[in-house]
Amino acid sequence: MTVKIKTILAMLCLLCCNVQSAAAERLQLAELEAERNGEPVKFELWGEKLSGGYADDLLLLMKNGDKEIITAYKPPVDGGYNCFLEAVQLKEGDKNILLSIGRGNWRAGRDFLLLDFKDAKNVKEVFADTDNFGVVKRTLWNGDAIDVTMADGKTHKVELDYDMLEQITRRGKEPDYNGLSSMVAYDLDKDGKDELLTTQSIVADKKILADVGAVWKLQELDGKEQWKTGKYTIMLASSGKNNSINDGVDAEVYCVLPRKLVLPGGEATYPMVAYKNNPQLQNEVNALIIKEVEPYLAKFYRGEADVAFNVAVTSPYLLSLQLISGKNNFVHHNVHLDVGTGKLVKIEDILDTSQKDLYKLLNLLNNNKNLDFSEGLPREWYIKEDKIFFLENVCGKEEVSGFALGNLHKFIKEQQWISKKSD
Repeated sequence: MTVKIKTILAMLCLLCCNVQSAAAERLQLAELEAERNGEPVKFELWGEKLSGGYADDLLLLMKNGDKEIITAYKPPVDGGYNCFLEAVQLKEGDKNILLSIGRGNWRAGRDFLLLDFKDAKNVKEVFADTDNFGVVKRTLWNGDAIDVTMADGKTHKVELDYDMLEQITRRGKEPDYNGLSSMVAYDLDKDGKDELLTTQSIVADKKILADVGAVWKLQELDGKEQWKTGKYTIMLASSGKNNSINDGVDAEVYCVLPRKLVLPGGEATYPMVAYKNNPQLQNEVNALIIKEVEPYLAKFYRGEADVAFNVAVTSPYLLSLQLISGKNNFVHHNVHLDVGTGKLVKIEDILDTSQKDLYKLLNLLNNNKNLDFSEGLPREWYIKEDKIFFLENVCGKEEVSGFALGNLHKFIKEQQWISKKSD
């Protein structure tokens, strides 16, 4: 879809930015540095931030190295929450810009737009608003199962387990198939061009019954670009009533959002963090998270392990994310972030590890004899409520030992890191 008229209108909107009413504050919501025709450019997403975090009247600017506006683009989506900008290599040459906009809190779906800025006067929507309907075309009850018809016209019967059916009290209405909830760009076939890995949910009585994964490949046919979809995967959701794995968080200054991938043979969900008023910090934090999760995603893409995450701590100062990887046996990797700076928090920031008495006390209190603290502390640790836990792989098995923080009070350096106060 070509959006020349939208671009012109966007420029007119930009001229009016200085006469906005006082009812809302115009803020920068996201940013991205990229290249266009070999020159550095910067993309900035702006919007009217209303109470409750909703951003209206979105406008995406492209600026040159001198911060001069090259062009502006007004998305067809009216507004939303927790916006991201990312670069995607769909074809040779300049990367396309992926704009994603949340429809609500972390549980809600998202709208995705892939934009081509090669011609500044004629911005193209490579992945348009209508593509967000996804690959599911129809869902119907079939007894205790669901018939799911996909974009290729084939219908799949999805059997639901008893525990999940028990949680659905209203069966008169056909299940909903929501629009896309997640999109990840990845070069799955190693041809130097990214595919889009999307996920959408099938829902009944506000309960997610299954996630539907698909792979989108941009192809050219008769001189026109079009999407080919395939590798459809329908995966039942967990029926656990109190399962918090892969849950996001809506906190005061940030939001933790699940990003999910479903492929034949496995699934992976990892966290992304949206800062509500700090686009630069948002980029820095997510670059750090991606670096930490990449080794586990590599195993997922090879079909060797699934990936999940858990939010362990959300205080005004500390955000702790636990990455989980495996099939039958699981390993845990903990990422601790300073909320204010986005920097990694190390165990040396919390405990005075220079004191030898710390190790003597840990060995004395230790109830897992497979762990020895005489030579130092394990690399992996996390805090849960009033305890600190240490993890270490011993002979192929992950061993854990927990200690009450009250018993370690004389070694605690900064009380803010163990504050129970939550956002």
